[in-house]
Amino acid sequence: MAIACLVQDGTLPKPERIVIADTGREATETWEYMVEVVNPMLSKIDLEVEVAPHSLATVGLYAKNGDMLLPMFTGTGKLPTLCSNEWKKRVIQRWCRQQGYGPKNPLEMWLGISVDEVHRAKPSGVGWMRYSWPLLFQKPLRRDECVSLVRRAGLPNPPRSACWMCPHRSNAEWKRLRDHYPEDWARALALERSVQARDGRDGEVYLHRQGTELSLAELEDDSLDLFDECDSGFCFV
Repeated sequence: MAIACLVQDGTLPKPERIVIADTGREATETWEYMVEVVNPMLSKIDLEVEVAPHSLATVGLYAKNGDMLLPMFTGTGKLPTLCSNEWKKRVIQRWCRQQGYGPKNPLEMWLGISVDEVHRAKPSGVGWMRYSWPLLFQKPLRRDECVSLVRRAGLPNPPRSACWMCPHRSNAEWKRLRDHYPEDWARALALERSVQARDGRDGEVYLHRQGTELSLAELEDDSLDLFDECDSGFCFV
């Protein structure tokens, strides 16, 4: 959103196109903000957010070898974060190939990583796609400065893009999901129960870091680190 504001005011050049990957589980709040705020703003400069469909992903909740993709919490620690790579990074790459980009038509892709998240800035691993990070180099900004930039543009506070069951949610975000998006909250509870029933760890897999069922988690402590996040560069949580 900060990049979009910088494009609109002429600080950054206008990109060819903008894309978001639909994970099939993106929080309702993300889509609301995109429809009600982002696209109306971008329409003034003849841009819109295009959506790479989840049908381009080749796996669901589990990898082909049976591994759970979500970084859920267990009795022995946290599972690795595999979902972002499968549902976002690779989906975006496949979508770009469908649009005609590739070895004969390479591209530069901007990712909105701020200076306090520099550890997330990694090469694409694909020869025809070069990553660039405007908020690290052209216009260095911290995450809180990105939010302030959006607010100064007269726009509402942008939510962090995240799936409704993402274990990287803070307590404040879990509470917001529960209190304002009950359908998403119910989906998260149902998914957790489904994974516990299927998983081989005696059901000891949880979406919340407290290692307890989400419905029983204590959500009143808002001090959890907002930078406990996936480091793929594609998930903005």
